[in-house]
Amino acid sequence: MSISAVSALSLTDLETSTCQNLRFILTDFDDTLTWEGQLPVATLQALAQLEAEGVKVIPVTGGCAGWSDMIARALPVDGVITEGGACFIGKTSERHLTYAFWRDESAMRAEQARILAQVNPLLSQFPRLRLARDQAYRLTDVAIDYAQDVKPAAVEEKDACLAALLALGLNAKASSIHINVCSPGYDKFAMAQRVLTEVYGLSAQEQEAQVLYVGDAPNDESMFARFPLSVGVANIAEHLPMMRHRPRYQTTQPGGLGFAELTQVILTARQEP
Repeated sequence: MSISAVSALSLTDLETSTCQNLRFILTDFDDTLTWEGQLPVATLQALAQLEAEGVKVIPVTGGCAGWSDMIARALPVDGVITEGGACFIGKTSERHLTYAFWRDESAMRAEQARILAQVNPLLSQFPRLRLARDQAYRLTDVAIDYAQDVKPAAVEEKDACLAALLALGLNAKASSIHINVCSPGYDKFAMAQRVLTEVYGLSAQEQEAQVLYVGDAPNDESMFARFPLSVGVANIAEHLPMMRHRPRYQTTQPGGLGFAELTQVILTARQEP
């Protein structure tokens, strides 16, 4: 199957009324807001413009809680869903941070220790793979680096390791840089729906009309499957043939540059009568 056969719609097909009704943008972080390991100036500007417009941006990331704490404090976002849906880091009206875990925090920490005890021996079979450097700052899951600090990316080893983890009965998914291993029962969408419903009071119908999701990789499929308004940044193209659930729209620019491109389309549409 060719990539062109599964390409998404252009942003030019995104209707003006859809952009005008948006209240929330949920977005992956690595290679969706960032590009080549950096947060582009255009992306930061786009986040500030969306905040000024009243559109709440919530990153939904497999990144560690420590990194997400910094994102919530330093960037113009309304909160962060972190570690693949394990925890929502929100903000009070005084901009103090709050942590809401999917399950009891101590139970999730104990499960993380059990997962780590299974992952460590397995890694000896894959010399190029290693625990992510941010593992010490993770509260609930285990991350295996195959393309963040491992250069060139160890794609074949990643595929083999992922298969081995699944054979052990572990809940594992690959992002654009890591394999993330966590306890079952939640994912990005499950926590996103909980947050949108319980924190922001949105009904299922309101979520469909007022929430847009942006992503770049197969681990975003649960979001693409459930949010009718979904956008893939350009670098998702290489993954589309292997994906069952794909974004409805696609940017022409990669990563954070694509997010900035999408933002300008949204802002322009919201200025129309």
